[in-house]
Amino acid sequence: MPPATSSRRPAPGTPDDRTPGTPDVPARARPTNRGRLVLAACALVVVAATAVRTWVAAAGWFYWDDLLLHGRAAAQAFPDPAFLFADHDGHLMPGAMALTWVAAHVAPLDFRVPLVQIALLQLVAGAALARMLWVLLAGRAILLVPLVATLAIPLGLPSATWWAAALNALPLAAAMAWTVASIILLARSGRRRHAVGAAVATALGLLFVEKALIIPVVAAAVLLGSWWTGGGTRSELRALWRRTRWAWSALAAIVVVWGAVFLVVVGRLGGGSSGGFPAGTEGGDDTGGTGAGSPGPGFVDLVDHTYRLTVVPTLGGGPWSWERWHPGPPMADPSTMAVVVGALAVAAVLAWSVLTRRRTGAIWVAAALYPMVTVVLVAVGRTGPDTATEIVQTLRYHSELPVVLAAAAALAIAAPRLPDAAPEGDPAPRIGRAGIWLPMAGALGLAALLASSAVSTVSYRQVWSEQPSRDYTEPLLAALRERTEPLLDKEVPLEVLLPLTTPANRLSALLAGVPGVPAVGAWTRDPVAIDAHGALHPADVVPGRTIPQGPAPGCGHRVGPDGARIALDGPLIGRDWVVRLHLLADADGHVVVRLDDGDEVTAPVQAGPGTVYVRLEGGGTGLTVSPGGGASQLCVGSGPVGVLVPR
Repeated sequence: MPPATSSRRPAPGTPDDRTPGTPDVPARARPTNRGRLVLAACALVVVAATAVRTWVAAAGWFYWDDLLLHGRAAAQAFPDPAFLFADHDGHLMPGAMALTWVAAHVAPLDFRVPLVQIALLQLVAGAALARMLWVLLAGRAILLVPLVATLAIPLGLPSATWWAAALNALPLAAAMAWTVASIILLARSGRRRHAVGAAVATALGLLFVEKALIIPVVAAAVLLGSWWTGGGTRSELRALWRRTRWAWSALAAIVVVWGAVFLVVVGRLGGGSSGGFPAGTEGGDDTGGTGAGSPGPGFVDLVDHTYRLTVVPTLGGGPWSWERWHPGPPMADPSTMAVVVGALAVAAVLAWSVLTRRRTGAIWVAAALYPMVTVVLVAVGRTGPDTATEIVQTLRYHSELPVVLAAAAALAIAAPRLPDAAPEGDPAPRIGRAGIWLPMAGALGLAALLASSAVSTVSYRQVWSEQPSRDYTEPLLAALRERTEPLLDKEVPLEVLLPLTTPANRLSALLAGVPGVPAVGAWTRDPVAIDAHGALHPADVVPGRTIPQGPAPGCGHRVGPDGARIALDGPLIGRDWVVRLHLLADADGHVVVRLDDGDEVTAPVQAGPGTVYVRLEGGGTGLTVSPGGGASQLCVGSGPVGVLVPR
């Protein structure tokens, strides 16, 4: 359809207002009817992709880092800078921390709030991707092909359906796509508002994940790619620099400032302690080790798994099947056929590009090298003893790669065609003949990619729906809402959180901020055990040691205002213990209890006889008991010190 005529000055991006070296594609000041149809189709694709990924995310629940972040946010009354700029396992992400605080305080442990956040972030990321393709291809309908393909392939699926990962990955993808588009628009028009847009988008991306530091590099690569495929000259390159230098200055300042903040606050790339959580806790990625003390994966193994088992299969819509080692996340588990299909898909696209478009080889080389950025980051910041090479097969470390691939595809589509060539005596040019079957082959290929991606998406949802944390927590919450007596704090099942996340794996952290449930602490009068399905069972203490019967007839151990140390019948190693205290108090008040090598715990007492169960940490050979809060005299009878088990 020919461009609309107008007496107005041509809009930025039209051939009359285009910087040399940018793709030679038409653009319009106002969308034509066809342009509006393309725009509506883009919106439909983005909404459909968001609906599919929200459907997948809804099958999950709070998982691993979700619980760590939720517990930390729930314990924070207000999102102050110390909370927002906290180091979370090597990440600096104040924007993500703010969203976790909102979820934890609007509806604690209600997954509907994170699900809404995931959907909104996916909409923003999809819209930014569509904008980038619209700019690179000037609104041509062909942009729907890379848009559909990059939103359909499972490469970005895990990080768009796991809340904690989505809080990093989706803003990164959105910021990258928006910055690339703004830089291209700036190169075409020279209008500084596009430089502002690029700077703001990059800064917002950095609020969610430090990996956004690479956005200016990607934007520069796309701009240079457009110059290169257009056959640009050195003078045209200098013109690009003159038009975009304000943006590069702003982006450089943002990178330097945020890099300095990151070094001060974090000072490392992942894998160290993070706000009380030990190294390697993020996402359970370190749970698949090869054995205690085993070395981390080698660099060559990471490269092999990244390309052969992660990137290549997903480019054909794979991997089709997923493996999961609870409590780890799903991992791509492609068959040989899935790898072959992915390789054939890559070969087909490369063949089309090289045989029909000028100077596009360098574009694909750059895109193929981009996953190496992730390999290096994982090798530096995520590998360690007992880390499995399969860490890269979780796909979430490659979440922004679809944006890079979409930009590369758009540059290849926008590149000038190779001249038609035909052997002597052949009246029909070869490229002319290709013009008949190439669209048909492309349509069939896209349909096959969608079908393949659908298989992978459905199979991923089935694996992702296995959520031990939901199977434990939801029945537990239902049971606790009918209980008033406090709970003794304890570790949650291993399938929910491993001990290496302590203290986040405590029941008190899991239930922090949840209304309508009893307090979780160090004492109770009605002890219960909680099984792996969140059911409550009456419990009692199995003795490891015993408080022996005291010498005072009818009293046992008499304890005055200054307290007394009561010797146990044997030593205790340092760990969590529960003591069943049989008390007789002279008035309402409290009792303070501690082991020789432990901290004090305070529990309430009532006048007269009573029993209280107290959780103590530590060890030793004796128990110190002191009255207080109105009570001045206590009698302590014989009782067990041990572990709590169902009756």
